[in-house]
Amino acid sequence: MIDFHSHVLPGIDDGSSCEEESLDMLRIAKSQGVITMLATPHFYAQNNSVGHFLKDREKSFNKLKACTEYMKDDAYPAIKLGAEVCYFNGIGQARELEKLCIEDTDAILLELPFTQWNKFVLQDVIMLMEERRLTVILAHIERFYAFQTRKKIWKEMLELPVIFQVNADFHDNRKKRKVVKKLIENDKPLILGSDCHNVENRKPNLISGYDYISDKYGKKMVEQIDNLGREVLGFDTK
Repeated sequence: MIDFHSHVLPGIDDGSSCEEESLDMLRIAKSQGVITMLATPHFYAQNNSVGHFLKDREKSFNKLKACTEYMKDDAYPAIKLGAEVCYFNGIGQARELEKLCIEDTDAILLELPFTQWNKFVLQDVIMLMEERRLTVILAHIERFYAFQTRKKIWKEMLELPVIFQVNADFHDNRKKRKVVKKLIENDKPLILGSDCHNVENRKPNLISGYDYISDKYGKKMVEQIDNLGREVLGFDTK
């Protein structure tokens, strides 16, 4: 399994507070069968430059590597670096955005506004794909439905050739289950993420989402999610 959304890097955002907590999060994820975890700390353009963010991310990652030597120890999932990029007006034309893509890919994890979307949000997402040639992954898509009173925009967004990242705990909420059900029934491209932040109230839980989808929609759906994740990261899908 690949965890496409986590806040496992220590001391960089509201996720893991220290290397020890990061280690615990990685061990939990590994015990559930996670082989690769994307470290996607929050990026807020209004608070940080891309260059500064990348330096902070590298510093945090180096602290974790020095502590774990995880590349030599199969007790931990492999980590690929990325970012959860918070939407801002004009993001479609923002400089250096490609540097925030998931490591060794053209895929960017984008968090849309927790408000009613408008045509400018839609246009920015389209620009990222068509002009910047990025693969757009919309973070925790199931969380936004409640804010969309203009269903036309919601429908248009869901019709775009983006990838929809769903948080593994979606099955705990009826409305979120409904959103994911519609995406699956309409054969939309899905990947899962834990969006884990700690080892208490937001700990790694990817297996719960996989188990629910397997029980509800079958193992082929799980395989489809896995294959898409491997394809995005450039892994062998055979």
